[in-house]
Amino acid sequence: MRISRVMLAASLVLGAASASFAQDKPTTYVFGTYYQCSQGDAARADAIFNEHEAPLLKAAVASGSISAYGYLKHAEGGAWRRAFYITGTDIGKISDAREALTKAMQTPEHIKAFEEFGHICGSHDDYIWRAVASSQAPNAVAQTRAPFGMSTYFICTSDETEADADFQAAYVPVLNERVKDGSITSWSWIEHIFGGVYRRALVLDGKDTTSLLKNWATLTDTVEKQSPALSRRFSAICDRHADYIWEVGTPK
Repeated sequence: MRISRVMLAASLVLGAASASFAQDKPTTYVFGTYYQCSQGDAARADAIFNEHEAPLLKAAVASGSISAYGYLKHAEGGAWRRAFYITGTDIGKISDAREALTKAMQTPEHIKAFEEFGHICGSHDDYIWRAVASSQAPNAVAQTRAPFGMSTYFICTSDETEADADFQAAYVPVLNERVKDGSITSWSWIEHIFGGVYRRALVLDGKDTTSLLKNWATLTDTVEKQSPALSRRFSAICDRHADYIWEVGTPK
């Protein structure tokens, strides 16, 4: 559960991010940590998270330090096996909450579990995201989740702001229709603030893996038919991606 590395990065981007988005309406930031874990021991990592970290996170939600948190289990996709995130509209408060969580997990009550989790899930990637567009309210992204989520993480070569505009023009009408007809329950388009190679991500929530895969199988073709030029331009800018399906949970 080695999450302390993100603290320095968060402090470095805090000033820049706050300045950059000072004129925007309140929106959601997501601090996410994506873990590679020993598959045979992943259930033990889940139990540790549930027993030791979930109560601390519930207290952070109750105090208003964060808006929501979640714990994701790999269902389909690449090397990440588990993920953990916290959200809020104030990047400073989220950073402080992460720092407080790390300190709490290093106290005598939790340190053995902290180290055991780190042994099971020994590699991780930290990201900070900002919600750009969503079917949910800007200040409430990810506060309500369906049982499963499909996340597509994009590598974009250039003109990321144009990719955002193309996405909103070409994809958003299709996605909104699919929320309306129940094909998916929600969608969010988020941008990279800090972290690795992925610059944008599309998060689609649904009732099960079957419905998410069925949606994905037709989404690109539908967008290409309705907005061919925008679709081609978007694909040229964000030309590589990794797909995951997660079982979404907020530990009890």
